[in-house]
Amino acid sequence: MKLRKISLVICAAAALMLAGCGGSESETQTEAASEGAETETIDPAYEELKAEIEAVVPQKPEDLGEVELGEYMGIAVNAEAPAEISADDALLFIEENVLPNYLEETDEPAQEGYTVNIDFEGKIDGVAFEGGTAQGQTFVLGMGGYIDGFEAGIVGMTAGETRDIDVTFPEEYTEELAGKDAVFTITMNSVQKERVLDDALAHELNEDCDTRDEYIEFARRELQAQEDLNAQFQLYDDAIQQVIAGCPVVEPSEEAIDWRVDEMIVSDNNMLSTAYGISLADYISIYGYTLDDYRDSIRETCTEQIRQYLVTEAICDAEGLDATEEALNEWAEVNGVDMETVNAAYDEDESNIRCRAWLAAKLVVDNADVTYMTAEELAELQSSEAAQ
Repeated sequence: MKLRKISLVICAAAALMLAGCGGSESETQTEAASEGAETETIDPAYEELKAEIEAVVPQKPEDLGEVELGEYMGIAVNAEAPAEISADDALLFIEENVLPNYLEETDEPAQEGYTVNIDFEGKIDGVAFEGGTAQGQTFVLGMGGYIDGFEAGIVGMTAGETRDIDVTFPEEYTEELAGKDAVFTITMNSVQKERVLDDALAHELNEDCDTRDEYIEFARRELQAQEDLNAQFQLYDDAIQQVIAGCPVVEPSEEAIDWRVDEMIVSDNNMLSTAYGISLADYISIYGYTLDDYRDSIRETCTEQIRQYLVTEAICDAEGLDATEEALNEWAEVNGVDMETVNAAYDEDESNIRCRAWLAAKLVVDNADVTYMTAEELAELQSSEAAQ
C-alpha cells in the first residue's frame, strides 16, 4: 500500500476526512495547542495575534491577473493506476492503526510493544532528586524517551512487581545529574498488550462483521475505496497541472495572491475550530510566529492556488459550469462528507471556488485520453522526460 500526497484546491474538502487521523507530528502539536487553549491567557502578544486574525476580511480584487487558456479538452494524461489493496494490506493496516487502540491487561511479563503503567522514584546516593519521582506513568515499552537502561530494566516485570534499576545519566544531561549513577525503584501498576483480532473483536469493531475474515474484508474494501478516491484526485491534480503548463499566459496579480492568503487564514481558522476546537492563533503561537510569518509560510502555496484558480475559473466560464446546489452536494459526497460539514469549515465563497475547481478538473479528465501506469512505470517516464 502507499499514501498518495494530494495538494490542490480541487479536493481540499478531503482534508475534513483526515481530521481524526492520529500519530502525526502536526496533530500532536495541534493537540498541544488545544490543551493550552483551555487555560485563560493574559499574554498581550497572543491577544494581539488573535485580534489580528479575527480582523482579517478577505477582499476579492477586481484584478485577479491574466490567463489565456491553451488546450484542455482531449489532452493526453499519464496517471498512476490505483493500487490493488490485498487482504494482507488490510491486516497490516489493522495491526498498525486499529489494534494499538484496543488493549487488554495481562499477567504476562512486560516486553517491547506492551503498554505499561508505572510509579517510580529515583535516588542518587540514597537521596531522592528533583524530577525523579512520578506516579501513573503510561507508555509503550520500546518507544524511547527515557535514559538508557530505564526501559530495559522494566522488561520482564509483571503487574504488582517492584524492582530497583541501576542507571547512569548521560554526560550531556542537566548539570545537576550529568554522568551520575542513580537507582530507580519501579512499581509496575499494570501491563497491557494489544488484543488479538479474533471473531469477538471483529464484531466489536463492526457489528456487521461476525468473523475475523469478514472484518479484514470490510477493511480491505474501505481502504480500496480510499485508494481509488485518492488516485482519482491525483489524476485531477495532474490533469489540471498539465493544462496550466500548456497555457500561454497564467499570471496572478499580487492583489489576488494577497486575497488568497487572507482566504486561507480565515479557512484555516475555521478548520482548526471545527476539527480541534482551537483557533489559528493557538496554533501559530506554538512556534512563536507572527501573523506575517504565517502569511509568508503559505504565500507560495497560495500563489499556486491562484494560478489554478485562474485556469479552472476560465474553464468554468468557457463551459458554463457553476457551483449549483446539486454540484456542491455531489462534490461534498465525492469527498466523503456532507454539506453541513463543508459549511462548518468553509464560507460560501470558499466552497464555491473549490467546487468549481473540481467541476473544471472533472471535465478535463472526463474528456482526456488517460493512460494508466504502475508507479514504477510512471516514475521512469517522468525521469526520462525530465532528462530531455
